[in-house]
Amino acid sequence: MSASGGFGGFGGFGGFGGFGGFGGFGNFTGLGGFLGAGDTGSYDPATTMGLLTTSEALGQLAGTGLPPDSSELNMNDPANMAGWAVWVRGSLYVSEFMHGLQWQIDATDPGHVSLSFDGVPMATLHRPAPQVLQDQCSRVRDYAALRDERGTEIVSQLGFPTPYFSMLLGLHAGQHKHTFELITATQVMAAHVAMVAKAALAVRRPDQIDGRVMPMLPTPGHPAFPSAHATEAYAVATVLDHLVQSWGTLADLQARRALIFGLAERVAVNRTVAGVHYPIDSWCGAALGTAVGKAVLNRCGQPQPIRAATYVAADHDFFHVDFSDEARAAARGLTYAPDGQTADPGTGFGWLWSKALAERQAPAS
Repeated sequence: MSASGGFGGFGGFGGFGGFGGFGGFGNFTGLGGFLGAGDTGSYDPATTMGLLTTSEALGQLAGTGLPPDSSELNMNDPANMAGWAVWVRGSLYVSEFMHGLQWQIDATDPGHVSLSFDGVPMATLHRPAPQVLQDQCSRVRDYAALRDERGTEIVSQLGFPTPYFSMLLGLHAGQHKHTFELITATQVMAAHVAMVAKAALAVRRPDQIDGRVMPMLPTPGHPAFPSAHATEAYAVATVLDHLVQSWGTLADLQARRALIFGLAERVAVNRTVAGVHYPIDSWCGAALGTAVGKAVLNRCGQPQPIRAATYVAADHDFFHVDFSDEARAAARGLTYAPDGQTADPGTGFGWLWSKALAERQAPAS
């Protein structure tokens, strides 16, 4: 192998920089949407000075010395998770997940990158041929006709499109805070994995090949293939699809499941409408995102076989109806290994899953 990489367990996040919501609003950290969540930071100046004078006035009432105290927390106990700030849990999720990611580029055939998780093959992604990219630019230009219709959606989805998934499932911050945390954790993991593949394959954006594309958004400062938005959307769809089935409380379950994947498709296609992604980026992202979603579920203690995907891009448009049908997908360059393997469970994700699972029943009004 000429190049290989992987992540060890990051002990902390002091100074660690990664990529959260790619293309988002300054959300460029390894924690993505978790950054700072759950901590108040500093007080306002008046409160800070008020606390100082109050502590000086009352300090003498506390007496001197401390009684014996044996109430230390248990080490490495999942029960401690509830007491940590959300962003701290976020850093633990990243460490727990990325510890299992490996990727390789074969020196004898450098045209593709292979990714695995806990030694389980996830995806082999082949770099598109130059002619395919040129042909795809024509499709990107055609999609520009939808910009007036979808412009608001596109701009509001620059970061993670969590509100859109919330709309489909009736999620409420007061009732489903851990479900939201699971969604964010999945998005952050997918964003990291997508960037690994992007950097390895180094595919130029449509407007960098064809000046007629003229995207409605600034060209992102990272490669096109795969689409991180598609990776994130399909990873979240895979996790939520399993979660709502595990809830077992939605009378219209099958309709909701169709909506979840319909939204994932729309989020992915919107990036082509905007002019910053080829349809093949969505194909690649959807395949990688599905594998990431299953890897997240495995970390959650939900054994889901990961079937290794192989994608060789050709000039095709992206539709979920094709992606979800293995025969149609194969005709468009996406194939899967006949059997899959499971990855290891994790402490942090296992705790988070149990909390999200418990939110299946909203409180009575």
